[in-house]
Order: sequence, then C-alpha cells, then structure tokens
Amino acid sequence: MANYKPLVKTITGASANSGIILPVKISTTSWKLLLVRGTAVFSNTILRSGAVAIWTAGTPTTATPTYTTFTDANAIYGISTKAGVALTIKFYSK
Repeated sequence: MANYKPLVKTITGASANSGIILPVKISTTSWKLLLVRGTAVFSNTILRSGAVAIWTAGTPTTATPTYTTFTDANAIYGISTKAGVALTIKFYSK
C-alpha cells in the first residue's frame, strides 16, 4: 500500500431534479474502486444532517437504493463503490 495514492477528479454538479447525466472518465488502479466524496447543496444552501440515497442501477422511484448514508454538519457525504458504474444520487433533508 506504500505506492497507493487515490486519483482526484472533480465532477461538476447539476441542479436538483435536472435529470442531467454527468459522464466523467476516471482512470482507476487495479483495485477498480471509486471513493465518492460530495457536498449536498440545493439552491445555494447546504443540506446539513440529511440523508443521501445512491443507486447503481434502476431509478430512484422504483428501486431500493444500493447505498444509503448521511451528510455531516457541513453537508459532506462519502461512499466507496465499483468504478465504471453509473450513479444516481438523491438527497433528503428536513
């Protein structure tokens, strides 16, 4: 692990419920894993202590999320997943 260094790639965001697909090509190591770190924002307001549902297949209305996590006090969340998989991310706040 001494030679392992994560690759950093910024993925721009889209407006809420936009349906815009943001394709990004990312080179991966032989691990073929992706660490996703994001900030939940809606209308220039961060969504503190909110829920994050992430799907790797299906749609948010018909399938159970593949991953569920929460944002912290700064609206930051993170997951690890396989590289090369399309992600659909939906945020919930109070």
